[in-house]
Amino acid sequence: MGIPERLGHIWIGPKPVPEKWLRTWREKHPRAAYTLYDNDFLDRFPFKCRAQIDAMLERRSYPGVADLMRYEILAEFGGLLPGADSICLRSTDGLFERECAYTVYENELLRGRLVSPILACEPGNPFVVALVERLAETDPDQLGMPWVATGNLFCTRMIEELNPDIEVFPSYFFNPLHYTGVLDPDAKQAYALQVWGSTVDAYKDASQRGLSGWWARRAERRARRRGAQVLNEIERRNMRQKMAEMERLFPDALEGGA
Repeated sequence: MGIPERLGHIWIGPKPVPEKWLRTWREKHPRAAYTLYDNDFLDRFPFKCRAQIDAMLERRSYPGVADLMRYEILAEFGGLLPGADSICLRSTDGLFERECAYTVYENELLRGRLVSPILACEPGNPFVVALVERLAETDPDQLGMPWVATGNLFCTRMIEELNPDIEVFPSYFFNPLHYTGVLDPDAKQAYALQVWGSTVDAYKDASQRGLSGWWARRAERRARRRGAQVLNEIERRNMRQKMAEMERLFPDALEGGA
């Protein structure tokens, strides 16, 4: 039977919606019922993790809020819930054929068995319900960084603990180009390109100015943070080449930054 033919994105906080990126998903999945889970939805839905959400909101930790929302939305409605900071390159029709939870490795080479938060499932999936229950029991004041407390590491540890019925896709399916600049050799088979908007705080820059230049500017910022005054020219050229290669592989999807 597979998962419901539902598609959605989570977008909360004060920044404008990255409509160009969201539209790529709707265009590639025209039959799917679409929902944008926004600030209004956040206010009115009876979240079990409301205390944890409010704690994250108070810190303006929007990625953590999105993680908490993600699990409850998937547990309630099921369907496919890709990151709002991703560009759909081709349809995922036929990819979610079993009723189970689905996620994807962040990057097997760089991050080992670390996975992304749950991507898709059927309504009432036992593992996703267990994620919600575990988070609802967590002291809101003890929630740390989102990737640890609610996101990648939390989800990875829960998989190891509960051994659920889950399918973990190879990273190149949805994360072919890692935020460190590593391009997967199987990138041409990708379903989506993760832009890592929350990781590098670059939604507006990437969506409005084009991805190749943004990727190089992102590398410049990383270099400055690690103490380098100027990014090595070889590294800069390498970053541009990798993003340009993605644009050559998917010219229609990535033209002009999508």
